[in-house]
Amino acid sequence: MEILFGTINKICDLIIAPFSWGSAVFNIIVISFFCALFLLFLFKRISNQKKIKLHQKKILGYFLDIGIYRDQFARTLINQVYILKHIIIYLRYVFAPLLIMMLPVIIVCMQIESRLGYLPIQMNKSFIIHAALDDEITQNMESLIPKVHCKTSSGIVLETPPLRVASDGSVFWRARLTGTGPQFIQAGIDSIENDIKKKITTVNNQEGFSPKSTKSNSFDYFLNSAEAPIPPGSIFKYLSVKYLPATYPFFFWNISPVVYFFILSVGFGLVIKPFMKVNI
Repeated sequence: MEILFGTINKICDLIIAPFSWGSAVFNIIVISFFCALFLLFLFKRISNQKKIKLHQKKILGYFLDIGIYRDQFARTLINQVYILKHIIIYLRYVFAPLLIMMLPVIIVCMQIESRLGYLPIQMNKSFIIHAALDDEITQNMESLIPKVHCKTSSGIVLETPPLRVASDGSVFWRARLTGTGPQFIQAGIDSIENDIKKKITTVNNQEGFSPKSTKSNSFDYFLNSAEAPIPPGSIFKYLSVKYLPATYPFFFWNISPVVYFFILSVGFGLVIKPFMKVNI
């Protein structure tokens, strides 16, 4: 899984590189346009366009028939049965291609979330660090919790002593960014080697970063795959940083980049669809 997501991240880096000079909103617009173009092309290639168009016309025809002969109850009832029949057949031809299209959509959403979904840590701003032990690896949680420590790069200062929660194997710190340049945090356990390290993003350069560094064999890594995972044999389950979620202006609202992407993709799709002669 690590190799797969690493390859996807590198490919996306190459695709996004020509547009890295633009603002976040500009990049969302560009990604939405090309994604809509690609998805329409993909749907047209993998779907039975003739059958979809045929059943669309039949559904429309029966609806018109109901409007014309609405005073004939029996005929209206039969038309409704035919409409339901053709809707089911239509969905059968549409469902499989849409299911296939979900994979690239999920990948794009993950990339947008990791690159534009969070705000970098700002200078002189505080943030929360959370280290969690893996209860599947260690059975003596209560004895290890007091030994958990956190080290930081020179531009990060720990503002509070650790808050230890032995019941769920968690340790929290409040830290503050005081310096520029690449920063990191490092969690470990006294007398045990193999500390885990996580970078702290402080610059909005649209490179992928994740709030949580976790193991590659966990579901959390599927949601936080922008950074390298921690070793599968580590005593730690994950190491996370509390980034603030990013929102972007859309008319009178501020919405998340993923919602922004969905709205624009649907809009672009509706505009481009007639030119590409795609039946959906």
